[in-house]
Amino acid sequence: MNILESLLDSSSHSIFALDHDGIVTHINRQAKERFGLFNHSSESHPAGRLEQGDLIIMATSAMGADDGGLQQEDLAVLGICDKKLQPGDMLAAVGVFGESQLRPVYKYLRRRDATALHLETVWEGIPIRIAIDGKEVSVTVHDTTYAISYFMSICQCVVLDGKTGEVKFWEEKGYSARKEGIGNLLRGASFQAKSPDGEIKVEGYYFREFFEGDRFEQHLQDVLSGKVSRYEDEEYEINGYALSASILPVEEDGTISGVIVKFRRFEDIRVTIMERNSAISAAERKFRAAELGLPAENMEFTALFGNSPAMASVRRYAYRLSQLDCNVLLTGESGTGKSFLARAIAQAQPRKGPFITVDCSTVTPTLFESEMFGYVGGAFTGANPKGKAGFFEEADGGTIFLDEIGEIPLNIQAKLLNVIQNKTLTRVGSTKTIPVDVRIIAATNRNLRQEVSAGRFRQDLYYRLSAFAVELPPLRECQEDLYVLINNLMDRIREKYRVPDKYLSGEAFSRLLMYDWPGNIRELENVLESAVALSESDIIYAEHIRLESEPERLTLKDRLKAEEKRIIRQTLAQCGGNRTAAMEELGLSKTVFYGKLKEYQLS
Repeated sequence: MNILESLLDSSSHSIFALDHDGIVTHINRQAKERFGLFNHSSESHPAGRLEQGDLIIMATSAMGADDGGLQQEDLAVLGICDKKLQPGDMLAAVGVFGESQLRPVYKYLRRRDATALHLETVWEGIPIRIAIDGKEVSVTVHDTTYAISYFMSICQCVVLDGKTGEVKFWEEKGYSARKEGIGNLLRGASFQAKSPDGEIKVEGYYFREFFEGDRFEQHLQDVLSGKVSRYEDEEYEINGYALSASILPVEEDGTISGVIVKFRRFEDIRVTIMERNSAISAAERKFRAAELGLPAENMEFTALFGNSPAMASVRRYAYRLSQLDCNVLLTGESGTGKSFLARAIAQAQPRKGPFITVDCSTVTPTLFESEMFGYVGGAFTGANPKGKAGFFEEADGGTIFLDEIGEIPLNIQAKLLNVIQNKTLTRVGSTKTIPVDVRIIAATNRNLRQEVSAGRFRQDLYYRLSAFAVELPPLRECQEDLYVLINNLMDRIREKYRVPDKYLSGEAFSRLLMYDWPGNIRELENVLESAVALSESDIIYAEHIRLESEPERLTLKDRLKAEEKRIIRQTLAQCGGNRTAAMEELGLSKTVFYGKLKEYQLS
C-alpha cells in the first residue's frame, strides 16, 4: 500500500478519485464499504443469471427506485400483469421465472398509504416470509433470513434454483454498483459470485460502471471541463444512496487532470445522530427516574415546558439552582418561557417571601432609580410626602425577577451591583442605608457578552449575574416538545377563557408541527388562542391555524443539520458548558468539534 492509499484509508470521509477521462484511479476503504463493494456474507454462491424455472422471491420498498429500474412490464416474466401497479408502490412477490402460466403470489400497497408490507406463503412446501418494515426489507426462506436495511428505498431478492431448490442468489448492499437490481436480473443481466470478504475491483474502470446519478454525473463534467471550479457539500443520489458530497479538481501544470470526490451518506449521518441521541435518551431516562423521587410539591416544576432531552437538561439544572440561594440569569430568545421558568424557580425554592416582577423595558428611564430603590418624601415634586419603597424593598425576604435586564441604564447598573454585593440600598433623596435580603432572578434575550463589549452593560455586573446562568433553547430545537406544549397550552387556554373543550384535527396538528416557531412558546400560545376563538365547533381545523408565514419544508440535509446542532447544544448543557467533556461525550475530534461550534454559532 502506497502513501496516498494509506492517507485515503485513514480519512474519516469516503473518497474516490477519477482521472480526466472518468476512470477510477483511487478509492478508499470507507467508500468501498459505503457502496457495498465488499461482501460480508459468511455464505457463497457462484456467478450466474436467472434461468427458467427459478423461484424469484422479491420485495421492493418503492418500485422503480433502487431496484434496477423495475417496471411493470419486467414483472410479466413472473406472471404478474397487473396494470394497477404504479411506480413507487411497495411490492412483495413470489413467482417462477419464465413460467408465466404458474400463478404468482404478490401483494402491493401505495407507499403514501403505508409504511410496512408483509406477505407469508408456502410455495411447494417451502415456507416464505417477506417483510418491508420500518427501515429494513427481509426475505425469510425456511429459517434463513436475508435482510437489507435502507434509508430511502431498497429491494431484496432471493432466488432458488429451479432444479435443486437451493438458494443461488440473494441481494447484498452494493447491488446497484454491480448492476444486480431485480429489474436488471429480470431483463437478463448476470450476477457476480459472492464469497466471504470478496471485493469488487473498481480501479481502472469507467466510473459510470459503478456509480450512477444524473446530477452527480453532470457536476463531474462541469468540474472536469473547468466550467465550474468545484462543488462542495452538494446533495446527490448515487446508486440509490442519498449523499452529501464535494467534487474537487486535481490540477497539474495549470490544467485539470482529474477530480477527487469526498462524500458522506445521509444514512450514516442519521445513524450517528441516532446513536448519540440514544445515549442521551438513556441518560435522560435515568434522570427522569430520579425525578420521581422528588417531593410532591416539586413535581409540577419537573413537568414544565416538555419532555425533550434538551428541556430535561434545562429543568434539571434550573431545579438544582432553585435549591441554592443564588442569583440566576435566564437567557434565550424572546418567547422561550423565561418568565415562566423564573416563577417556577421561585415556587420550588426553599426561600419564601414575596415574588416581585419588574419588566425593565417598560420603566421610564428617569424614574428607574426611584422605582427600583424607592425615594424619601420631597425627593420629587408632587410625590408622596411620606416617600415610597422601591421594588427591592417590596421583595425583601423573597425574590425579585428583573425581566429584560439588558434595558437597565448604566448608572442604575452601578447601584444594582452595590445591592448585590452589600445587600443594602439607599433611597433617592436619602443617605440612610437599608438592609435587603433579596434573591435576584434576571432574564434577557440580548447577548450580554456583546453588550459588555459595546459598553452598554457593566462587566462586573455581568459576571455577578452570569455565575449561574440557564439558557432556554428555542422551540425549533425542541420539536418533540410540541405535542406536550400544545396539549398543556390548550388546557390553559380553555381555563383562561372558560370555553368548552376544543380539539385539534390531524391536519391542524401537522400544520403546527411543520412550522419553525420564530416567536417560540409565546407565538405558539398566541396562535392557539386565535384558533380557539376562530373555531365555532369543538374541532380546530388547519384553516383556523394562522401563522406569520407558511411552514418551511426543510430538506433532509437541513433537518439533519438542525438535529446535529440540537444534540451538540444539549450535550454542552449536560456537561455544564465544559467543552472538553462535551467533545469526549460526542466522540468528536477537537478540530471537528470546534468547527461545529463555529458552524452552528454555539461558541
